[in-house]
Amino acid sequence: MNISSTISTSYTSPYDAYKYYTRIGGLASGLDTDSIIQGLMSIQKARYNKLYQQQQLLQWQREDYMNMANEIASFRDYVFDLRVSSSKFISMKAWGDAISGGYIDAAPTANSLVGDYQIKVDQIATPAFMFVSKISSTDLANIQNSPEKAIWVYVNDDNAGNVSIDIKTSNPQDSKYIKIDVSNLDVDGFERALASALKSTGKVDAYYDNVQGKLFIKRLQTGALTAFNLNSEISSIQKDSTMYSNGQNAKVSIKIGNVDYWKDQEFSQNTFTFLGTVITLKKETLVNGVFTYQSFAISKDVDSTINNIKEFLSKYNDLIDKIYSKITERPNREFQPLTEEQKSQMKDDDIKKWEEAAKKGLLYNDSILGSFLNNVRYWVYEKVDSLPEEINQLTDIGIETYSYFDGNKAGKLYIKDEEKLRKALENDPNSVYKLFTASVGTLDDYKKTDPQTGKTYYDYNGYLLKQGLLQRIYYFSKDVINKIYEKAGKPYFTSSYDPNSYIGKQLRYIATQMNAELDRLEKIEERYYKQFSLLESLMSQMNAQSSWLSQQFSSK
Repeated sequence: MNISSTISTSYTSPYDAYKYYTRIGGLASGLDTDSIIQGLMSIQKARYNKLYQQQQLLQWQREDYMNMANEIASFRDYVFDLRVSSSKFISMKAWGDAISGGYIDAAPTANSLVGDYQIKVDQIATPAFMFVSKISSTDLANIQNSPEKAIWVYVNDDNAGNVSIDIKTSNPQDSKYIKIDVSNLDVDGFERALASALKSTGKVDAYYDNVQGKLFIKRLQTGALTAFNLNSEISSIQKDSTMYSNGQNAKVSIKIGNVDYWKDQEFSQNTFTFLGTVITLKKETLVNGVFTYQSFAISKDVDSTINNIKEFLSKYNDLIDKIYSKITERPNREFQPLTEEQKSQMKDDDIKKWEEAAKKGLLYNDSILGSFLNNVRYWVYEKVDSLPEEINQLTDIGIETYSYFDGNKAGKLYIKDEEKLRKALENDPNSVYKLFTASVGTLDDYKKTDPQTGKTYYDYNGYLLKQGLLQRIYYFSKDVINKIYEKAGKPYFTSSYDPNSYIGKQLRYIATQMNAELDRLEKIEERYYKQFSLLESLMSQMNAQSSWLSQQFSSK
C-alpha cells in the first residue's frame, strides 16, 4: 500500500484500505478472530497513528502560514496603492457656485493650487456633424448590378482640421477603406450597413433615421473643424447643406480672485487642466441671457486626508493584531489530531470542536512572523533620514505607538494629538506625504564591499533609514511572504504540498515512513491471521479426534 508523495490537505488515514477481502474465522474455536486481531493491531498501529498526526499538524500549519501570507499580501497591495496615490495624503476639494450650479466639474489633484477663482464659459466644445440623404433605389440597383456589388467607405482625418467621409463605388485598393457588400440589401438595409461601417471606425457615430430618410453622422471628438465634408461617388448620397456643423471649441475665461488670468481661452475638448485642477465644462454660464462669471474655490481637504490616515492605521493595527494573536496563541498538547477510528466514534460537532482546539498554537513563537512583527514595529516608528528634522517621524505629526507592555495593544499605532496632525497637513502637507511615501534609490544602491574580507553585502539599515514608512512596510512584507513560501510552499499548491518547501520535505519524509509502516502492519496482520488459522486447524483436528473417541465409547 503506497501513500502518494503529494498528499491532499484533506487526506484521511488509509490504514484500512488494504483490507480488500473478508476473512471468516473462529469456526472451530468459537473465537471472534477478527476482533482479537484488530485489538492486537490497535497496539501495533500506535506508531502509524503518531505519523498520521504529525502529518496532519504540518498540513494545518501550512494552512495557517498560507492564511497569514494572504493577510500580509493583501496589506502589502494596499500599501503599494497608498505609495503611488498622492491624493490620499494631500487631499484637495473643489466647491462654489460654478460647481453647485452645474456649470463645471472640478477634480483637484495633489498639485492643485489652492485659491479662489471665477470662471466664465462662453461656449461648450461640440463635435462636427452632418445629415446625409439616403441612397436612391436606382443608385442601389446600379451598384448591385455592377461587378463589385459593393461600396467602400473611409473616415479621412489625416488632416485634423479637415475631416471627410469618403464613399467609393469601385475598389480603391487601400486597406484603410471598409468594404460593404450590398448585393442582398434594400435601401433601409443599405443605410443601416453604412451606419454600422462608419461606427466601426471609432472616429464617428452614425444613425439612420428611416422616418426622415436621413443618415446622421457625428464626429466623436469635439472641437472646431475647418470643414466636415462628404465625398461620395453615389449621386443620391449627399450632405444636407442646411443641416450640418463643423463643430466648435470651448471658450473659457478664468480669474484668480478678481484678476484676469485666462481670457477667451479656447479648447477643442471640454476637459482641461487649470493650475493642477482638472476642469470639465458642463454648460455655458448664461444667466438671464448674459454670460457671467461663476465662483469656485480649491482648498485642502484635511478631513479627508485624516480619514485616509486613520484607515491606514486601522488596517496596520488589524494586521499586527492578527500576527500577534497567532504567535502568542499557545498550543494545547492534550488535543492531538484525530485518527479516522477516533472520528468514527464521535459526533460531527465534537469532531469540529476537537479539531479547533488541536489547531491552536501551530504558529506559537514562530520566528518568521515574529521577526516581521518586530521589524515593522521598529521601522514604522524610526526617523526617515531623507526628510527635514521638522517632520521625519510619526511623533512629529501626533501619531504614537502603544507600549510593548500594553498587552494586545503592543506596537499598535494611534493618533495621540489629532490637532497636531491637522496643523501638519495644513502647513506642510508635502512633508507628511513624503514621511509616508518617500522612496530613495534601490537596495542595489546600498551594496557595499567589506574592506577587510572583500565580500559584498547590502547595507539594509542604510537603505531603510532613507525610505518612507510605507516603503519600509512594503519591503518587509515582500520579505516575509517569500520566507513563508520557502517554509510552507507557494500558494498555487492549493490541495497538496510544495515538495521544495521545508514543510513539503517533512511531509514527503513522513509519507515515506507511513508507507513503510503500512507495509509492516500488513505483514503483522497477515502473520496474526496465519497463526489463528493454524490454531483453528489444530482445534478442528482436536475436535475431530474428540468426536471419534466419543463415538467409540458410545458404541460399546
